[in-house]
Amino acid sequence: MSKSLFVAALVNGWPVSRIAVIKALEKQGGSDVLNTLVERSLIFQEAGRAGVKVTDDVINTQITSIEEMLKGQNLTLEEALAARGQTKEDLIDQIRIQKTVEAILSQKINISEEEISKYFEENKELLQEGAKLEDVKEDIRGQLSQQKLNAEYTKWVEELKAKSKILYFVKFP
Repeated sequence: MSKSLFVAALVNGWPVSRIAVIKALEKQGGSDVLNTLVERSLIFQEAGRAGVKVTDDVINTQITSIEEMLKGQNLTLEEALAARGQTKEDLIDQIRIQKTVEAILSQKINISEEEISKYFEENKELLQEGAKLEDVKEDIRGQLSQQKLNAEYTKWVEELKAKSKILYFVKFP
């Protein structure tokens, strides 16, 4: 059992060290992973300052919604997560981050009736034939809200990084 601390595998008696695995993983995505972890830390620090806390009820509601959507595709949550190489804990963490960001940035997101009408007119060919604005209004509002949230998130994270003291001790290729 303690061998696994140093050796990841044996290939015809030759060891593949954990260090070699870690180095290969760092080359493949170390920079992206570190950036994700830095952003995650900044989000939760800002949430603490803003008094934002995402409850288990909010997370469970989102998971239930995902499960319902997957049922329509004849999939279980476990199957979908396994296909993505994720665990339920990974999903919970992603939802917590998403809902935290939404709570912090939601007051900066406003969707006007004009924007909804404009989107409807410009994208009629993408909508179901004969669709009426009233029938798709909330879907459009959701799409526009998500677009604005994504744009606001990028700007917000860059601002957080700029005003934070982040010391990097590792540089990745």
